[in-house]
Amino acid sequence: MQSSRAVGDAGWGSGRWGVVFLFLAAPLLFAGNMVGARWLAGSVPPVTLATGRWLVAALLLLPVALPYLRKHGMSHVSKKLLLLVVLLGGVLSVAPQYGAASYTSAGNIALLAAMTPLLVAMIERAVWGIRLRPAMLAGIGCAFSGIAVATFRGDLGALLRLQVNPGDLLMMAAILAWSGYTALLRHRPVALPPMVLLWVVAAGGAACLSPMALLEWTQAGVPALGAQAFWGMLFLGLVAGVGAYGAYGRVVTLVGAGRASMSMYLVPAYALGLGALLLGEQLQPYHAVSMALVLGGVALGTVSPAKTRRA
Repeated sequence: MQSSRAVGDAGWGSGRWGVVFLFLAAPLLFAGNMVGARWLAGSVPPVTLATGRWLVAALLLLPVALPYLRKHGMSHVSKKLLLLVVLLGGVLSVAPQYGAASYTSAGNIALLAAMTPLLVAMIERAVWGIRLRPAMLAGIGCAFSGIAVATFRGDLGALLRLQVNPGDLLMMAAILAWSGYTALLRHRPVALPPMVLLWVVAAGGAACLSPMALLEWTQAGVPALGAQAFWGMLFLGLVAGVGAYGAYGRVVTLVGAGRASMSMYLVPAYALGLGALLLGEQLQPYHAVSMALVLGGVALGTVSPAKTRRA
């Protein structure tokens, strides 16, 4: 997310254990976002929830971003690139996800989110011609098999019939946008400090989503936003809007978009556990098979060969 790789590598989390911590923490924060969205489903409309989450994040980040903006401004930043980053990372990857929470479980949302590495790899190959390591291809295949097991609940008949619900389609749209955001951060970095860029995504996301939230109110009525909605938006703004995006963006800077996206394979493990613990969602035997395949895929796709380590 920095204007140069050298600047990015010198910051927080650049040590070996710092990278490991961020790699494990980012998917946990994203899983918390999905569980929170599922908890709020039905009480807060999805676009309203996405707008509130970004508004909270923008206000939290304003004290960090304002001094930089006053001193440097943003005249040196490509406005087209910035708009694309905001649309992918702040609008299209968030609102559909919260819409999906009304139709499916937090665990299923997370399992679909774990398709990110495959989509990122395909985007990087198609747009930038990035060659995929055999180990990463094997890891993607292994983890994707685990996702398929859980998505179709271990039912081969459901797989052959390709039974999906509206939540699956909404989540697929969100994950496609998120994958584009991930790849874009790596190959077209914005010349802004990470937290300033995150503020731009948050403020831009809130600004773009606000008119759609008003349209949502005209169709479904003004929602009665009580204490649950307030605390839920505060939680999502802090945990997902600031914590998850900040940690994930840093991992992208340090290890590349392909490897960073592999951390998304850990989201289902976290989300299934949190969903069972906090929301009472049932765990099934096929979840164990799925997680074994997913975690095996993560290991295959992220462990560097000895030659790469020496280099």
